[in-house]
Amino acid sequence: MKATHLVSATSTSSGTVLKAGFPFISGALIVCVCSFSLQLFASTPTDSSQTITQLNTGADGNPLWELYVGEKISPVDEYAFLQTNNSLPELGYENIKVPDNLTSQAIRLSNSVSTSVWYRLLFEVAGDSVEVSESRKPMAIRLGVISDRDRTFINGKLVGETGDFGSSLPQAYDKLRIYEIPYGLLKPGNNVLHIQVEPYFPDELGIYRDRVALGPASEIWREFYLENAGQAITIMIYITFALYFLLFFIRRKQDRENLYFALFLFSMVTYSLLHTQFKYIYGWELYQLKRIQTLAVMFTLPLFYQFIRSFYSLTPGRFARIWDRIALMVHAIPLIGGGIVLISPSTVMWQATLDNLVQPGWLLYCIGIIVILTREILKRNRDALLMMVSILILMAAMILDILTGRAILNLPPLLTYIFVLFVITMALILVNRFVSLQEETISLNKQLVRFNAASRRFVPFEFLSLLEKGSIVDVNLGDQVQKEMAILFSDIRGFTSLSEMMTPRENIDFINSYLRRMGPVIRQNGGFIDKYIGDAIMALFATSPESAICSSIDMHEKLYMWNESRQKHQMVPVRIGVGIHVGRLMLGTIGENERLEGTVIADSVNLASRIESLTKLYGASVLISGDTKDTLKSPERYQLRLVDRVRVKGKNTPVELYELLDVLPSSELELRLKQFTRFNQAMQHYAEGNIDDAEVLFMEIYRESKDTASGVLIRRCRSLKEKGLPENWDGTTTLTSK
Repeated sequence: MKATHLVSATSTSSGTVLKAGFPFISGALIVCVCSFSLQLFASTPTDSSQTITQLNTGADGNPLWELYVGEKISPVDEYAFLQTNNSLPELGYENIKVPDNLTSQAIRLSNSVSTSVWYRLLFEVAGDSVEVSESRKPMAIRLGVISDRDRTFINGKLVGETGDFGSSLPQAYDKLRIYEIPYGLLKPGNNVLHIQVEPYFPDELGIYRDRVALGPASEIWREFYLENAGQAITIMIYITFALYFLLFFIRRKQDRENLYFALFLFSMVTYSLLHTQFKYIYGWELYQLKRIQTLAVMFTLPLFYQFIRSFYSLTPGRFARIWDRIALMVHAIPLIGGGIVLISPSTVMWQATLDNLVQPGWLLYCIGIIVILTREILKRNRDALLMMVSILILMAAMILDILTGRAILNLPPLLTYIFVLFVITMALILVNRFVSLQEETISLNKQLVRFNAASRRFVPFEFLSLLEKGSIVDVNLGDQVQKEMAILFSDIRGFTSLSEMMTPRENIDFINSYLRRMGPVIRQNGGFIDKYIGDAIMALFATSPESAICSSIDMHEKLYMWNESRQKHQMVPVRIGVGIHVGRLMLGTIGENERLEGTVIADSVNLASRIESLTKLYGASVLISGDTKDTLKSPERYQLRLVDRVRVKGKNTPVELYELLDVLPSSELELRLKQFTRFNQAMQHYAEGNIDDAEVLFMEIYRESKDTASGVLIRRCRSLKEKGLPENWDGTTTLTSK
């Protein structure tokens, strides 16, 4: 009928830690010891006056708890009856074990009869415990885990309540209750405890987990917070492990076992975190957390199966294909369950789906894991044997944890401790494999680095990237992609004359010296060289046309610096012409199986080459097409002068040609800018058919600066005056030569 002695509480918190990889294993073990020490400290009283009375039903049936199914109970009246008669009234109570799931004893509630049950306990408080309470060291009662809401009375007075009775949503189905007892409420001798409990889930009812204890509030809360501190450390270490193996996967995406193991750990972390008291400490919304927790549990074992399946590759063949097809069908079970949880608003439906659909399907995953590991063990794979032992122990702990979670058993969270050892084992196996692979990779990488460095000299990496190929070995005949890009052609002016003055060896050295300066400039501006055509360069820019224009400016700066050096050695200065056009083109591979070549095919490429050739005609260093100018985000950043509107040979569409003045020497640029307005006026007269006015302005400009483009247009004006303007004249000239 009553508790007659005081005993110290035993903490069952799950405080252990873990870190991944060899550098972290020792740290994990140290934190495990520290976490265990926290629990030991939490469960050790500091002096005899601060011991905690355990109120669980013992093997001898004491203390004696009673249960009443109904709602017509008055704790005030029963306490008054106790004071008068030194006993409690008989009102249909029956003896019950605490903690225990009442549904396992066939006690179920129906709204037509009752929506709640009443616990009652007559317990005795020793005089020294009351003295503790009245010496301003308050007492508290720990009720353990109650499903789902409660009202707690001591000696007829309400000392605490949790949840809204009658609510359609779960309130605190796994909350550990701790209520402080007001001063003077506990009396020496007999006291009575009443607890009204209203469940939410049909299969969970009453005080069904943890323990009931009475003691100094400071000790009760000390235990509680130290238990949660241990759990927090454990969760933090699990997260560290998960991030560590996720990093492994990011570094080696082909090792998908690291990804699945990281996701498995994240699911376990999610479940463990939401299984703790933190959600109540910080006031998180229980309803949505229950949904997340259920989803995390559903996908834990499927993710672990995928980890095993990825870690041990089945021999390709019919067996592997059939096996994976069966696995895909099994994967449908948690996917369907997850869909139900996401769609259904009922937490009862979520739990029923987990209990009756998903968890029975876990047996298939367990069979699959055991079969795969058994095959590897028969091959004398030591890692597989170690995994098998660890998994069997873990599965046993999971089963016990599930039974405890469903209130069939009342055990401490063994899974937490076993999971620590399990994760350490898996980490050692994974890290060992990673180290072995790393050693092999280092050796292979040395060869690949040399090969890639050599191959990129012949096939630009950017070309492979546009084809979405990681290496030249991935390229196949016919690979192709269509892109809009800026095409840049450059050529050395008068190279034929220059080469006639040099020996063949000097010719090669001269070209290499020139290209050695131009190549880095193109790459620094986001382009890549598609091919060299003698002294000519064809470059592509996938980022923006601005990159091509900036590249042409930088190329001329490098050229001016090189010419300064050449002039010191009495060498002829070098001039280049650059043509730029933007358009769609096709990158691909041509050839045959034994000889491939990357190439670019498009009218845009041909047009860019023609524009570069026209730089000779207009005496321009850089010409860009009107399409290029139209695609510039900020064309005002550049000094662009419209020099002509032409149809190049073989093309019917007119092309506007703009000279980029930014590459000119400062003195020449200053003169061109002074003439800029007049030149534009002349071009406007020219396009409108006012040939005489245009010729006058072009002549003024030519006399001032010997501007080559003005000279070309002067000759054009005179020819038009002799032959007459063509019909529908719009200022466009058709060129008959390249």
